[in-house]
Amino acid sequence: MKNLLTKTFLFSIVLGVITAGLKYSGTLPVIHNQWHFILLFCFVLTGFTFYILLKSLQKAPRKFLLTFLSTSILRMFLFTAIILIYAFVIQSDNVPDAVSFILTFTAYYLLFTTWEVVLIISILKHKKPQP
Repeated sequence: MKNLLTKTFLFSIVLGVITAGLKYSGTLPVIHNQWHFILLFCFVLTGFTFYILLKSLQKAPRKFLLTFLSTSILRMFLFTAIILIYAFVIQSDNVPDAVSFILTFTAYYLLFTTWEVVLIISILKHKKPQP
């Protein structure tokens, strides 16, 4: 678990450096001003997801796929709800800010989901099959 969190933390640092570079150099000004909070939220949620998935893999390996799919669907619904609440309730009068938030949040969601899948696949490849 510590190894996954360390790798995810380093991944987040790299994403943060890249995002800051793109945002503050003017290369990609559409990045939302609160990108660092979005990045922190994604890191924490990914760490929590790893915890649930690893516990599932240890306790009931046969139910791992169900747990993985369930956490993925719940994350997708949570992220969608956050985007909708922010865009249509909090920033309903500021369309450029809402679009910036949606794009930044979606990019981080896709990057962290891809990262999660890559790490889970590497864990499953190294796990010894049980009879």
